[in-house]
Amino acid sequence: MEYRKLQKSFFLRKDTLQIAKELLGKYLLTDIDGAGITGGKIVEVEAYLGKEDKASHGYNGRRTKRNRNLYREGGGAYVYFCYGIYYLFNAVTGKENTADAVLIRAIEPTTGADLMLKRKMEKNKHSTVSAAAINRIASGPGLLTIALGINLRHDGTAICNSNKLEIWIEDRGTEILGKDITAASRVGVDYAEEYASLPWRFKIRGNKWVSK
Repeated sequence: MEYRKLQKSFFLRKDTLQIAKELLGKYLLTDIDGAGITGGKIVEVEAYLGKEDKASHGYNGRRTKRNRNLYREGGGAYVYFCYGIYYLFNAVTGKENTADAVLIRAIEPTTGADLMLKRKMEKNKHSTVSAAAINRIASGPGLLTIALGINLRHDGTAICNSNKLEIWIEDRGTEILGKDITAASRVGVDYAEEYASLPWRFKIRGNKWVSK
């Protein structure tokens, strides 16, 4: 069955917090180099509100080679290398030069689990992957990109409005109601002063695949 891919209009809206909430229950999918489709239901996200947000890479209009794709109009990917270990995937939102984005923190795997596991094993080829790690293969933003095959070459790539997407998000008709969404502070942004405690991390209530 074919499902409707999210189009640019979804990402161009002004309210990034609302977009973040609406991404819960959507399906993030990849087909990297034709290796096969991998992905699953989005269960946890974080919103970043550009120039006003002290936790954002675009805070106060800061521009660098690293964050240039954050300033493009919504509907593209912003991928960056974090702590020299993981790639993190964000869906850019809003108009050009807004610098808003939604970090996808966790998915519930539904498609291509064997390929996701293979990628995990290749990443950890010099160590043992525990059963717990396998069971939570995409529960965290860095683990998610390993499982889905996303890396820095996808920074700036389109995630909508194209027939040859490597990364896209589908609407499969799953609506997550407000009562089923929990809000909490974002992870790893203690430096962001008054913005550190804002409840801009959204999760599907009771879902076992959210990050720990």
